[in-house]
Amino acid sequence: MTRIRLFALILLAVTLLALAAGGIYLVTRPGAAPPPADTLEPPPTKPVVDPVVPEPFEPTVGLYTGRGSWDPDLAAMHNFLDRYGLDSVEIDQETLGSADLGKLCDILVFVGGFSSEYLHYVGYHANIRTFVEQGGSFVGFCAGAYYASATMVWQGKHLDYPLKLFSGEAAGPLNIGWGSLAAIELNREIPFNQDFGESMEIWYFDGPCFTGLDPGVDVLASYRANGEAAVIAFPLGRGRVLLSGPHPELGYRPAGDQLDLEGGNGAQWPWLYEALRWLSTPGKM
Repeated sequence: MTRIRLFALILLAVTLLALAAGGIYLVTRPGAAPPPADTLEPPPTKPVVDPVVPEPFEPTVGLYTGRGSWDPDLAAMHNFLDRYGLDSVEIDQETLGSADLGKLCDILVFVGGFSSEYLHYVGYHANIRTFVEQGGSFVGFCAGAYYASATMVWQGKHLDYPLKLFSGEAAGPLNIGWGSLAAIELNREIPFNQDFGESMEIWYFDGPCFTGLDPGVDVLASYRANGEAAVIAFPLGRGRVLLSGPHPELGYRPAGDQLDLEGGNGAQWPWLYEALRWLSTPGKM
């Protein structure tokens, strides 16, 4: 082998070694082409979280308009329901006793007024109780709350009431004063209360506090004045009950002794709306 041919073979071998080394570098250096896809682990994926969609809330609210109901309070409730786009139907004394209430409404409301007239003139207590036990909701404000309780205590005198949705006592009036703002402490364990402050003021017109609570009764709010329950809720059969001593549906102007029926002057409509939504949502109580 001539010297030139030997040199050529050596040069060729060196070139091949250099190319091989360069090829390895091109694969492993930063920025180089990635290895085949089937050798890579898939990138971690974030869990898909569905947005929270509020439960539909489209009840029909029945307002009892017969003897004992207070016309200004009925007007305030009509305005409240209109503001929030909730359907309503008026239910008089005859309808209350003769109709299948579950076909008329989802929530039956007894506003403030005169519980003694509810006691003596309604006369169809069993029909109301059946409505609740079969899945309806009952809401009572002030006189409506006295009426729904087994025992009304008025100025120390005990009176038995027949509806007995609440098995305890509704006692009043409190030493707050008619037409006064009652300071109310909200129970932070009730979910919708967490969207509001720790306390609020609600107008008080001689409504009750609630004592003798069974374990299944939720206290939504308490009076700061005495620590007793001001608003309670509980299941009854397949239905639910909410009773309130003060009036979240009413505003008031003491200087002129004028009620505000349009949601101003201290009315707590946003809180009341969320209370009704919570009351009507299955599984929330």
